[in-house]
Amino acid sequence: MRPLIKSIVEELIDRHASAGRVDLNDIAEAIDARAVSYDEVEYIVTRLEAEGLEVGEPIDAAEVRVMRTVIGAARNLRSSLKRSPTIAEIAAVSGHTQQAVRRALERGRSPAVRLKYR
Repeated sequence: MRPLIKSIVEELIDRHASAGRVDLNDIAEAIDARAVSYDEVEYIVTRLEAEGLEVGEPIDAAEVRVMRTVIGAARNLRSSLKRSPTIAEIAAVSGHTQQAVRRALERGRSPAVRLKYR
């Protein structure tokens, strides 16, 4: 990986190790106007997570409610359909957009979320 990317990762680790979390805005600030690729941003996030930092904004109460609705709908559909439901099926039953369903399911799989909201 390019030295620039390694220095960005080191900077973010130094800045946020005590908090244990790096917001996406912090990553953008550290990158600033320097040209980085999508793969390099992915590398930065992966490295930060490998160092034990949570990456992204914290989940708020509204997101927890969406997650509960989506996960409940997914479980009910799985039971009634006897198969894994599609994103579109979950969205239709839960009343949320497909994007919101994807995000809720992704967040619901996160170990940090399972520990905090069980």
